[in-house]
Amino acid sequence: MIIISLLIGHFLNAQHTTRFLEIVKDLEKISCKTDTTYYKNGKIWWTTCWTTYKYNSENYSARTGKMTQYYKNGQIVTEYRLDEYGNIKSMKTFDRNGNKTKESATTKIDSKAKSLDEFFVSQDHMNFKTFTLLYKFSKKLGIWYIYKEGNWINNKKKGVWITYYDTGKIKKEKKY
Repeated sequence: MIIISLLIGHFLNAQHTTRFLEIVKDLEKISCKTDTTYYKNGKIWWTTCWTTYKYNSENYSARTGKMTQYYKNGQIVTEYRLDEYGNIKSMKTFDRNGNKTKESATTKIDSKAKSLDEFFVSQDHMNFKTFTLLYKFSKKLGIWYIYKEGNWINNKKKGVWITYYDTGKIKKEKKY
């Protein structure tokens, strides 16, 4: 478990490729504004920061930094860490009781866009590699445990995914 925590901590520093950094280098950051959305009951639904950039006399905005979604009872649903361009660096999801159900960290962020103009048209040019842990509750042991782990590349499972028993022993491995 300690090794996995160290890996997640390492992966939080998602690696932007040289190509990605070359595309976004001409963006000029002009502001960052915190935004909070509320449920009708007055409790917070979302918190985020909108960062605005200027490029070719046009403004573009992206959510950046910490972004959190809450259940109506005030418990966190999802907590995101976004890079300075709005890409997810890490994400944790929780059930209504605050138990972690999923955790992921982006290890590679890339873009096939040829220019910033193309970069802002859609998300089709983006490429992501993400390491994910899925948690499950063991009724027998009364604990949450890592049930599955593996990599996603562009929202598809890739490589070896490992499924565990609640004891931590490997149940099976499947290659994608």
